[in-house]
Amino acid sequence: MAMEGRRVLVVGGGIAGLGAAQRLGCHPAAPHLRVLEATARAGGRVRSERCFGFLKEHQVTFFEPPLPAEKAEAIRKIGFGTNNKIFLEFEEPFWEPSCEFIQVVWEDTSPLQDTDPLLQDAWFKKLIGFLVLPAFESMHVLCGFIAGLESEFMETLSDEEVLLSLTQVLRRVTGNPQLPAPKSMLRSRWHSAPYTRGSYSYVAVGSTGDDVDLLAQPLPADSSSTQLQILFAGEATHRTFYSTTHGALLSGWREAERLFGLWNSQAQQPWRRL
Repeated sequence: MAMEGRRVLVVGGGIAGLGAAQRLGCHPAAPHLRVLEATARAGGRVRSERCFGFLKEHQVTFFEPPLPAEKAEAIRKIGFGTNNKIFLEFEEPFWEPSCEFIQVVWEDTSPLQDTDPLLQDAWFKKLIGFLVLPAFESMHVLCGFIAGLESEFMETLSDEEVLLSLTQVLRRVTGNPQLPAPKSMLRSRWHSAPYTRGSYSYVAVGSTGDDVDLLAQPLPADSSSTQLQILFAGEATHRTFYSTTHGALLSGWREAERLFGLWNSQAQQPWRRL
């Protein structure tokens, strides 16, 4: 098939999909290209929003059509978790001007273990701390990070419940029961977002980097085939930089280059005589 007759459909406008589309569109003989995105915006798990005067960033899951058994077991073995951010704005800072991070350490708990089953009483103990964002005009903002089951439970709470719990946490941390509550709050909810259901992949117990490589293998699985139909990108398919934004971007570029290599090899094949 002539290069101008090739058609490529990119499913998902996350960083991996956009990276692949950008690289494909820059090819001297660009194929007929379309990008499908289920939501009203591009960017996937990278989401930029203006809040408190800052440009904040939230940091696609792979889908599972009928797949070979080994690629389906790899999807089940690779871990996929949730890490949410909580932004708190204060009238006045209660931290020192040189403070960059407020670490929260709970007695008799570990950030690597889930807390007791009564998450409503202890979900906030999974908070690893608060990053102090640079002051902007009269705005003073902390950015908290929370992961795991506690992060998923946090998404089910109202803003008022989350704000009350975090106010109590900060009052305990500072030893000041009169510490003013934050004036406003903004948080991400990656687990309940219908087209993400989480925010990052990881090599779980029982899986290896080989499972990541297996996810990245295109279909059909026969490496001698010159008619690839489905290629896989996304941070979960990058063996070295899984769970990162640059891993997603590099995986999109990788699959575009895979197509270029395939097309170039086909272009060099002599036409068969009928």
